[in-house]
Amino acid sequence: MRRLSVDLASGGILLAAALLYLLPPDRLLALLLAAGAHELGHLLMILALGLRLRGLRFDGGGLCMEYAGPTNVLGHLLIAASGPLAGTGWAWWASALADRSGQLWLADSAGLSLLLTLYNLLPALPLDGGRILLHLSSAVLGDAAGRRLTERLSLAVGCAMLAAGIWLLLRGLGAALLLGAVWLLLCQESPRGLVKKRQIV
Repeated sequence: MRRLSVDLASGGILLAAALLYLLPPDRLLALLLAAGAHELGHLLMILALGLRLRGLRFDGGGLCMEYAGPTNVLGHLLIAASGPLAGTGWAWWASALADRSGQLWLADSAGLSLLLTLYNLLPALPLDGGRILLHLSSAVLGDAAGRRLTERLSLAVGCAMLAAGIWLLLRGLGAALLLGAVWLLLCQESPRGLVKKRQIV
């Protein structure tokens, strides 16, 4: 039986250090719970489908899970969609708890979870929406054409976000979208989501 591979990349260490430095403890907890709910959704679906978790990698893009085992396109789609679904569930539950308890950090976690979910549903790799598009387009058009379509749309989405982010920044509305666009475009240089399109989420 193959052991679970765990890899902590230098980008992951930098990301963790930046979050620890920039965020106050309550905001950091809110973010970790939102991200944890998302990743737990992926993990539970992998296990529910009888697949095996082969590896975990934490890098500048966040946590990646590599899984193995026999499944079909529907199984891969369910795994990709389960993270945003779990994030939506956490947003609803945390919001309800915040209303009852008056804990602002829970409301923060609900809002962050909803933002992460919407961002992850964009049709661009390495996001879940991009993986859903890759599996669907590969099933319909074939692997090569599906990969080309997903690559091009990923780049187009990143460029559109970059333009919108610059516009918002110039209007004094913050740099969040711009930073998200830069991260997304930088991730296009990594082939992991394309080469192992059926194994990594």
